[in-house]
Amino acid sequence: MSSPSTEQKATTLTALRAALDRAWQQRSVRERQLMLAAAWLVLASALWSLALAPALRTWHEAPTRQASLDVTSSQMQQLQAQAKSFKKPSTVTRAEALRWLEENIPTQLGKETRWQLQGERLSVQLSGTSPERLASWLTQARERAQALPVQAQLNQANAENTQPNASSKKPSPSSEPETVSNGIRWNGTLLLSLP
Repeated sequence: MSSPSTEQKATTLTALRAALDRAWQQRSVRERQLMLAAAWLVLASALWSLALAPALRTWHEAPTRQASLDVTSSQMQQLQAQAKSFKKPSTVTRAEALRWLEENIPTQLGKETRWQLQGERLSVQLSGTSPERLASWLTQARERAQALPVQAQLNQANAENTQPNASSKKPSPSSEPETVSNGIRWNGTLLLSLP
């Protein structure tokens, strides 16, 4: 059954080729040249749109894509280094941690803040500390001194109640300007564990 169908296909192809040859021979020389030119034009445009144009587009976009990949790669390497640093925190000695805390408590939490070493822990007495400063200092204490908060007893106070001179509204020249949304301050005690 397969051989007759193959023979039928062969005869059909032969008949089609003969019909095309007759049609080609019936055309004038000028028509043949125009048909050949049109065929070459179609072939060239197909070759351009399917093979050359995508390759040229990729070649033109390559520097931009490479720059973008370089930026992404450097960001990934930074994130990898940061993840490794979180995985293996640098060891801080107890003396280094205490030195950092003693230097930064008065400058970041205010001159009224008191602290006291109690064995393996440090007790910090806050007086009129802004939430922004406290959050920033706790983050830095965790990262640089590896001091972790164990216990906190904080009370909310208005900014007017924490200033020594509530009647004078001028800030002292030595104090840093600070943006506090509603004048909230914290009083109380923090207990930090040391390395």
